[in-house]
Parts: sequence; structure tokens; C-alpha cells
Amino acid sequence: MASTEDKILDATIKLLDEVGWEGATTRKIAAEAGVNEVTLFRKFKTKKQLLNAAKSRSAHKFLVELEELLKIDDNRDIETYLKTIWVNASQMVDNRTNLIRIAMEEVRDIPLEDRVLPQISKMILDTLTSYFRKKISEGSIRDIDPEVAALSIFSIVFQVNIMWKIYGQVPPVEEKRCMENFLEIFLKGITIPPTAVESQNK
Repeated sequence: MASTEDKILDATIKLLDEVGWEGATTRKIAAEAGVNEVTLFRKFKTKKQLLNAAKSRSAHKFLVELEELLKIDDNRDIETYLKTIWVNASQMVDNRTNLIRIAMEEVRDIPLEDRVLPQISKMILDTLTSYFRKKISEGSIRDIDPEVAALSIFSIVFQVNIMWKIYGQVPPVEEKRCMENFLEIFLKGITIPPTAVESQNK
């Protein structure tokens, strides 16, 4: 059975996800948790303390979900694997926009190792780097720098899903078009092979 503290935190996360930081008043949180405000403030001295505790809990929840989403069959073809990473990240952001936005609102006194964004970045980069190392060792791709390759994929996925969606910016390119064209450029490069150039000049 959930403790009173757990009920309050779960109610806070639910409201943060539904109505955001400003809409999650202590009165609404208490009602959602099935307690009164006096009990809420007995467990959490201030609203800031409650929201920070809920933010930490939601951040952990997000990281657990992200870890599960990154468990993709890496024996499928490279393009399908990378598309799956992209689509999974996109769907997660769409489903958890408020929680991710709140989790990324870092407080200055939080130690760097406890901040959410670096943990998200490290998890994705480590997964992609390991994947590219495996493909290099299998001979599926040429001997590239796996960390730089991982950073290239991460950078575009981060831009589309975090910078554009979380911060409400209008993307200059539709997401599906961006994904398909970026991966085509990433996998094939931008230069024309010498043989193709020679054929064009004939």
C-alpha cells in the first residue's frame, strides 16, 4: 500500500504532467492525493520542496522509461535501428512533454551528477557509441570514430525532440522529412563517388 508521501508525490507528478508547473497548486495536489493541505505541508514544508521532490521522482521515472526504449534489437539493419531510436525518442517526448520540461528545469544547487539532462545525454550517447563499435567490429560499417558518430545522431535527435518540441519552437523542416533525409545523408555521405562524377562528365 502506498504511503501518504508516495500518494502526494504521485498526485503531484500526475498534475505536473497534465497542467504543468503553474497549474499544479497545492490544493489540487492534495485533492488528487486524497489528503488535506495540512497533511501535504506536514510531509513537505513548502511547495518548492514538494515540487523538487516530485521533479526528482519524475526524472528517475523518465530515465527508467528511456532505458527501456533504448533496448532495441541491434541485429536489424542500421537504418531501421536508427529510425527506431529516433521514433521512440519522439514518442516519449510527445507523451511526457510537461514532465521532461520540468525535469530539465535544473536547480543551481543540484550537483552536476544528479542533473537530468546530462544523464539523458550520457544514456543515449553510450547506447549509440556501443552500437557503432559493434557494427565496426562486425565489418558492417567502415572504421569510423564511434563516439563522433553517436554524437551526430544524438545532436539531431536532441535538436528535433528537445529544442523544438520541449521549448515550443516551430521546426523549419517536418520531422519525418528531417529524419529520413538526415539518415540518408548520414549513411551515404554528401560527396559524389569519383566513378559517379566521371560518369556524369561523359
